[in-house]
Amino acid sequence: MTVLVTDGDQRPALAITRSLGRRGLFVIVGEERRSSLAGASRYCSRQITYPSPYRSPDAFDAFIRELVAREQIDVIVPVTDVTAAAIARHQEALRGRTALSVPSFDALDFAADKWRLLEQAAQCGIAIPATHGVENGRALPHVLSRVSYPAVVKPARSRVRTPNGWMSTTVAFAANEGELRQLYAEREDLAAYPSLIQERVSGAGVGVFALCDHGEMRVSFSHMRLREKPPSGGVSVLCESRAVDPVLRAQARRLLGSLGWHGVAMLEYKQNLRTGHAVLMEVNGRFWGSLQLAIDAGVDFPYLNHQLALGQPVEAPPSYRIGVRSRWWLGDVDHLIARLRPRDGSAVDAQPWWRSVAAFLKWPAASERSEVLRLEDPWPGCRELRRYIQDVARSLVKTRRSRQAGDEKERVCLPGRPEGLPYDS
Repeated sequence: MTVLVTDGDQRPALAITRSLGRRGLFVIVGEERRSSLAGASRYCSRQITYPSPYRSPDAFDAFIRELVAREQIDVIVPVTDVTAAAIARHQEALRGRTALSVPSFDALDFAADKWRLLEQAAQCGIAIPATHGVENGRALPHVLSRVSYPAVVKPARSRVRTPNGWMSTTVAFAANEGELRQLYAEREDLAAYPSLIQERVSGAGVGVFALCDHGEMRVSFSHMRLREKPPSGGVSVLCESRAVDPVLRAQARRLLGSLGWHGVAMLEYKQNLRTGHAVLMEVNGRFWGSLQLAIDAGVDFPYLNHQLALGQPVEAPPSYRIGVRSRWWLGDVDHLIARLRPRDGSAVDAQPWWRSVAAFLKWPAASERSEVLRLEDPWPGCRELRRYIQDVARSLVKTRRSRQAGDEKERVCLPGRPEGLPYDS
């Protein structure tokens, strides 16, 4: 049985590769570069390089169609929003030669639009943040009088397809109207495409994860984010398995059922510190970054998804272990750096520097496992560390050159001042 896992440089791809490889499946890892995180795993049977799905989406689509026509690929597992959208768009043509467990393209596209998704969630009785939809920068003045601060500004889509490929978007914060106007004046993704302006909800991140069979939830799992990157809210770097809140499970069942969802999905909530209620932030129609935690806790989503793709009975576990922790070490280093050098609103829950350092250095609990670095499969962790060091070195060189360029600009000749003498001498 041969499985193609896309986006090999993503941590979920590594978790999927390890899960399926341990069960004896022949795992092919694809990525746009020759080496990847999942490709370094002992459970990767073969690596392939394909055209960039971000810069050359049409070439990527053609590559996948030719690959399944030429070779026996029993199951395809897309990992990111972009590859999931590509596979979902062409799933009818692919199904004759390979098996898939992905939602319809319409459902996936609907969930990718945060504004439409939140409107649907509200109709399903799910609490959402106070949100204002903005069609583009020209429409901003129409909502300014209704915005409260601090505000969260996010494009309606995390990825936007343009004639030149896929454009990544980012979340920003505005403390006042002046900052809000400046964001829309400076950023192309906000000025030209739909976006959302939301109230800022402070609190822990809660994830509810599901595997659905054409709208029927078969498996659910939940975790709490103990630390995130950036600290203001983002990917989890330390998380813990929790029992699924029955209210949130019911909400997930209603929302995903209304979309006829097929495959995996993640519902991302914030546990509002002020009210104590969970507020839905968005839904991701793909495997999530902390996938390894669910596997360690006893819910092997990759294999369950594999069974669903093949039309086999989904062997959902009756329960899973609560209190299991997963730590992405290098992400946690970035979290600590952000705590020590807060910027762009990341210090909304600022704490003394020594407390951040103490939390980072605290001896791991017995239930805590490293997400990437595993003794039985060490090479992905070694590869990630090497790339991290290389990125830091490049960043330092870039910063040094930038400072040198700034010094050169200051070395101007003034009357009565020796040429080349720095101002601060």
